[in-house]
Amino acid sequence: MINRRRAVLCGLIFVLTMTGLQWSQGHQVMASTSLAQAPTPSVEAYEAHFPIVIDSNDGFTSWGFSGSGSKADPYIIEGLNITADGFCISISATSVFFVIRDCYLESGQYSSAIQLNQVAFGSVERCKIVHSDDGLRLAQSSDCTIDNITAYGCEKGVYLDRSHRISISNSKIFRNSYGIDVEWSVDCSVVGNKIYRNGLRGVSLDAGTANCSIYANSVGWNGELYPGTQEKNAEDFGQDNLWDDNARTGNYWTDYDGNGPYEIGPDYGTSTDRYPHLLSDTTPPAIDSPEDVMFEEGSSSATVNWAPRDEFPYEYALLGDDLLFIMLVWDGEDIEIHITGAQPGLHNFTLFVYDAFGNVVNDTVTANIMVNVFGGAGTELVAAASLVSVVLVAIVLLAVKRMR
Repeated sequence: MINRRRAVLCGLIFVLTMTGLQWSQGHQVMASTSLAQAPTPSVEAYEAHFPIVIDSNDGFTSWGFSGSGSKADPYIIEGLNITADGFCISISATSVFFVIRDCYLESGQYSSAIQLNQVAFGSVERCKIVHSDDGLRLAQSSDCTIDNITAYGCEKGVYLDRSHRISISNSKIFRNSYGIDVEWSVDCSVVGNKIYRNGLRGVSLDAGTANCSIYANSVGWNGELYPGTQEKNAEDFGQDNLWDDNARTGNYWTDYDGNGPYEIGPDYGTSTDRYPHLLSDTTPPAIDSPEDVMFEEGSSSATVNWAPRDEFPYEYALLGDDLLFIMLVWDGEDIEIHITGAQPGLHNFTLFVYDAFGNVVNDTVTANIMVNVFGGAGTELVAAASLVSVVLVAIVLLAVKRMR
């Protein structure tokens, strides 16, 4: 009789244990099939804002921007994300000092992201300007500075029209039709920029330009919009423009043959860089190797972050479980992907990062997606189920002991 009871109780222990295990594992079949959310430009650090139109000196105060308009205390427009079908920021008819900085701006294909018309003493700094007609357009303006901006996906990254004493420096201007286009403007400077992979021209000085200085720039792989077309990094239709610092510093060119001055068209010999250097890039981007990650299914924090770096960033491709998921422009910043609907289990995410020359590097992160039960409490409930099984087993063992 006792043996029979023990057999029944042992069977009960087995059933309870297996029931707990099966309950905790059985929910792993519930999941969608998508692997990751399409990466988008990181704009979380910017404040969403309406398009800004200012047409007088008093307009800055009307919008509530800080500053007084003096050189020591300029009006400040900063930290904004403006995505619009028209101008993102339009400023005209002003003579006070102002700064536009640390903004993300996208205006679509028929408008300029930033338009400065008949202004003086304006400054644009550390802005990211993408997917617009003219990224930044200055018309009939003077004494303005453009420093450390990123512009890509535009018809013209920076466009100067009938303007004077405009400086463009330390900026990354790539993957536009024209990188920098200057018309009927004088005494402007283009210094220390990276201007590359623009489809038609890198730097274009059109009719009416004069006394402009272009030096210490890295200019490469421009003018190759169509397969088989000849590289066209620069052109000069103006007068008395200087393509070096008039001392010993010229520019870096990918198509420089290493012999003598670098000749700039349209009629070669019209303008020259007297101190050119060859621009070459055989080093692939640097990339970190993030640790493998574990997330609960549907978690809002299910992200993988890479921090690749390169002097001439260009694009990246993401593979999810060895299938091409997305290919997007890379502007040199960190790359973050969001895992939104992967089935529970192990998934491999491989990032390929390319620079402008075509050098490539890759890294793979494995994501372990855990089951999600009852709206995000799955992990806790699985643990609870295991604990319940242990308690029940203990109770049964105690009962067996008392039967002796």
